[in-house]
Amino acid sequence: MSPANFLRSTSFRLLAWYAGMFVASVAVLFVVVYWITVAALEQQLSDSVERESQVLAELYQGGNVSRVMRAIQLRMMDLRPPRRYYLLQDNSGARVAGNLPPMKPVEGRVALPVSALVADPAVPGEDLSGVYPVFARGTLLDGGEFLLVGESSYRGMRAREAIILAFGWGFAITVLLAALGGAALGAGFLRRIDEVNRTARSIMDGNLSMRVPARGGGDEMDQLALNFNAMLDRIEALMSNIRQVSDDIAHDLRTPLSRLRQRLEAAREKAGGEGGAAIEQAIGDLDAILETFSALLRIGQIEAGARRAAFAEVDLCRIVGTVVEAYAPVAEDRGQRLQTDIGDCPGVPGDRELLTQMAANLVENAISHCPSGVVITAQLKSVSGQCVLSVADTGPGIPAAERGKVLHRFYRLERSRTTQGSGLGLALVKAVADLHGAVLTLEDNDPGLRVSVRFRESPVRIGEAGARTQ
Repeated sequence: MSPANFLRSTSFRLLAWYAGMFVASVAVLFVVVYWITVAALEQQLSDSVERESQVLAELYQGGNVSRVMRAIQLRMMDLRPPRRYYLLQDNSGARVAGNLPPMKPVEGRVALPVSALVADPAVPGEDLSGVYPVFARGTLLDGGEFLLVGESSYRGMRAREAIILAFGWGFAITVLLAALGGAALGAGFLRRIDEVNRTARSIMDGNLSMRVPARGGGDEMDQLALNFNAMLDRIEALMSNIRQVSDDIAHDLRTPLSRLRQRLEAAREKAGGEGGAAIEQAIGDLDAILETFSALLRIGQIEAGARRAAFAEVDLCRIVGTVVEAYAPVAEDRGQRLQTDIGDCPGVPGDRELLTQMAANLVENAISHCPSGVVITAQLKSVSGQCVLSVADTGPGIPAAERGKVLHRFYRLERSRTTQGSGLGLALVKAVADLHGAVLTLEDNDPGLRVSVRFRESPVRIGEAGARTQ
């Protein structure tokens, strides 16, 4: 399947929906885990600062500022990044201990930006790289002193970065695996669908023996294949019965009718006058009936595909030229003009006799159903490497609603019921086209009708390969 067809397929839409839902689920999971982790880290940082503040506040009991100063100095001696920050200032706002610059007393939780961690951030030589904001807690002591204990947010921010990085890679890998898994599942599903489509196309081309392969897994696709094949078995049996009945009727009636014709010919030789004329008319009617039965048997033989084994490379240019040459006098007698437009057309694999019959039927059909004065053109041309045979006329044409019906057996337009014919001409053309894998179309010639046969297989051009039938 081509990429364009895959993008329009149901499998791709299911894959896109599945991938979208999966990606959305992963994104929601990331947000939840990130939020819970960050909240836990912030709570851990808050608890650590809270405990340290309580310890130093307990050392201050009774106004013992010197004890708090010694404790802060001991803690500062062992500080390694990420480190804690301390500030103890007296009631006048002067710093007496700690590694933070004096600041306005604020009781409770406070977040200190990097710029607040040094006395003068603009002083040259102050290296603020690697410094992170501080989460702190301020406490007003009983003597008016202010105690601030803070801890760097280094651990929390590095943990957030690690979480984002891990989820970023995990998200990318998850999306990739989801796409690959979905594509693999979709490709397998599309292969099964393509098998059904190929079988259906082959059946539409007339090969009723084709069946959908089942893999034996017993899944829904296997059940579909089994039901589809059972339906095809039934259709093939019914079609075979109908074809057999038609062939039997045509064959069984043709023999006694042929004998009857022989007797009428013998009686015509003995009779004379009006009796001989009546017998002659009866013989003409019998010939029309026999021709109808012969056409039915021929269509049945063609639809059975018995002639496909004898296919060879056929020169359609020669066939069209021969047919037009044979029917040109007939068209001239009816006051019509039959002309050809034969281009450089590739050869086609097929049955020469059947293709000749098809071209003759198209030309004869145009001559029979067009009035005097029309122009009939038998054209042969190459379109995108495929051979297209068409017969166009400037006659009354066929209404668009009737064009599909005239390809059925015995169907005739209302205006054609008074003319000779059995309604099997275009049905025979369709049977030959289907046997050769060609596409038969009826189009408006504006005015008139154009009947085209496009041969889908055109592997060899005239003169480029070995022997071909002539």
